[in-house]
Amino acid sequence: MIEFSCDWCSRTKNAQEAWILGIAAETVGFTAVRREATILPDWNRESAVSPLAVHFCSTECKDKYMAQVFDSRIPAEEEVVFERVEPAEVIRETYPRKERIVTRVSHRGHRHKRAA
Repeated sequence: MIEFSCDWCSRTKNAQEAWILGIAAETVGFTAVRREATILPDWNRESAVSPLAVHFCSTECKDKYMAQVFDSRIPAEEEVVFERVEPAEVIRETYPRKERIVTRVSHRGHRHKRAA
C-alpha cells in the first residue's frame, strides 16, 4: 500500500480527499541552480507515484512550499561543510627484495614441412 503525504506539513492523504499534485525538478549546474514546478489540473495515481511528484493537502501548503523553493530571500536550511583531513603520521614500510629468477627458453630452430 502506498501512502501519500503532504510535502509541506507531512499530513497523510485519505483515499476520498482531493489533493493538489505537482511535478517539481531541480537541475544543479556549475554556475546556477534551475528549479521548476508544474501544478497539475487534477490528482491522478499515475502521476502521483512519479519520483518527481509533490503532494499538497491544501492551497496554503502549496503556496508555502513554492515560496520556500522559489524565493531566494529565504535562507536555505542546507549547510555545506568542507573538512580537510591530514594524516596523523606517515608510515613507510620497506620489504627486502627477492632474488630475481630468470627463465630462458631455448629456440629449437626452424621447422620444415615434411615432403609428401
